[in-house]
Amino acid sequence: MYRLLIVDDLPIIVDGLLELFEQTSHLPLEVMSAYSGEEALEVLSDHRIDIVVSDIKMPGIEGIELLREIKSQWPACKVIFLTGYNDFHYARSAITYGGFDYILKVESDEKIIQSVERAIEKIEEEQDQVQMIARAQSKMRLALPSLQKEFMWGLLQGKQATEEELRQAFKEIDIPLDATMPVYLLMGRVDAWKEMFTMPDKALLTYALQNICDEYLSAQVRSFSVVFELSKIVWIIQPKASDELSGHAGGLDWMRAHRYTSCILDSVQETCKKLLRLSVSFLLGSEAIPWNSLSDRFHSIKYGLMQGHGLLHEVIMTDKDMQKADPTDKAESYHDGFFHARVQLLMTCLENNHREQFNKLFVELTAIWNDPDTPCERKSELYHSLSSVFLFYLYKYRDIRDHVNLQVDLDILFRYDDSAPWPELVEYYWKIADCVFEWNAQRGLQLPTEVVNKVHRYIEEHIATDISLTALADYVGLNPSYLSRLYKQMTGIGLSKYVNDYKNVIAKDMLLNTSMKVNEIAAALGYNSALAFIRFFKKQNETTPQDFRTARSPMPGITT
Repeated sequence: MYRLLIVDDLPIIVDGLLELFEQTSHLPLEVMSAYSGEEALEVLSDHRIDIVVSDIKMPGIEGIELLREIKSQWPACKVIFLTGYNDFHYARSAITYGGFDYILKVESDEKIIQSVERAIEKIEEEQDQVQMIARAQSKMRLALPSLQKEFMWGLLQGKQATEEELRQAFKEIDIPLDATMPVYLLMGRVDAWKEMFTMPDKALLTYALQNICDEYLSAQVRSFSVVFELSKIVWIIQPKASDELSGHAGGLDWMRAHRYTSCILDSVQETCKKLLRLSVSFLLGSEAIPWNSLSDRFHSIKYGLMQGHGLLHEVIMTDKDMQKADPTDKAESYHDGFFHARVQLLMTCLENNHREQFNKLFVELTAIWNDPDTPCERKSELYHSLSSVFLFYLYKYRDIRDHVNLQVDLDILFRYDDSAPWPELVEYYWKIADCVFEWNAQRGLQLPTEVVNKVHRYIEEHIATDISLTALADYVGLNPSYLSRLYKQMTGIGLSKYVNDYKNVIAKDMLLNTSMKVNEIAAALGYNSALAFIRFFKKQNETTPQDFRTARSPMPGITT
């Protein structure tokens, strides 16, 4: 059974077609009707419609606009236009927008029935199972690269997953790696860009470097690569499956895979230099690591390309090379690959008012200032890193900066006397942190109340746009997840519910107090289509916008 919707602003046309199709018993049809484009959209919001026979010129929402709305909601729906001689060419051009057919209103009933028959045949053809699977697979192939990158980037950033979860994910999104086996990590970098290169140029060249290295690696190992920070790429590598492979990293296959990867990097460099005119560097992990250590090793290797020999051009090194210069050098042991991640996390703790986690990180980081064996340059680096964190935070929030400045000399954040004892800095930064956290505690609900008010003002002023959590967080200067938690804590409802409630209030006001059409109200509230607005309104109020307006409008001749 197929659903057929007849749409025309002339009741005589609609009723005539209803009678025609009710008498056409050989067609498996459930026939519905609408007397305007707006009414048709309401029907479409409640029912799956397979075929629409519609007038092309109607008051309000015309045929072409209705066609676009139908295609956005039911892409497979076949739209047949009824047209007069005057708008014949207009109807014919509508086919380019996805219309199925057009029929002159003066044509015979047989012509109309034949058009619907062809529409049914087309639907049945498209519903063929093989074609549906092929289309689904095609769409999946298009989406796979972004799904794969998103999943692997999450693992590299610390997301934990069990072996079974990894195995299932790798199978679903076609990642050619084994969840039961450890991995090697290889990181590559474009050493420098020429000034003439634009962002698209850089992206294309980085992609070319990725492809070149993928080609070399694929001969002997299996790998998966992720581009990040525009000029850097990380490869996750395993030996190709073999009967000898037992799932641990001590076998012959693992040594061969590591040796092969190390040996082809010279060739990759030469190829990039010859074909792309790019200087590239690589750092290869010396040991295979389990999946739950992936993030730690990733950040360690990433840092290795940012210090020491890693700063040079056309370098090929392993993580062990970072320690060869002086195995007793505490500069290397201190930089365990987590330093920058910890400093960033310290900033997150300040922004989200997480005092306990801040204290723990601060103690770990500043322990070197009380260690006489840590080199001075490492202590100085920590000073500059922490100063950057506090300066960024204090100058982002002026009220807190003014409060802290009354109790602490902020000049030390800009310059520090090297002759002064390093341990004094621990107390200095503790004092700044105390001021920040105490300020937030003293203000209590005042600061959150201001944030809530700013959020409400932004929503009111931008109701016609897509109001996202990220946009709201940027506006009030908070982390998105923190803003979401803070708002719910302050108001008792989620941000998305408030936005929906506010849009609902404005929609009702427009329906009752203006003559705006449904599609105009939809646009004013930031919806891409009238159909999306109708679905929203019905979910909120259990009635359609048109029914709501009609039910609350005064009866003719009655004054209110």
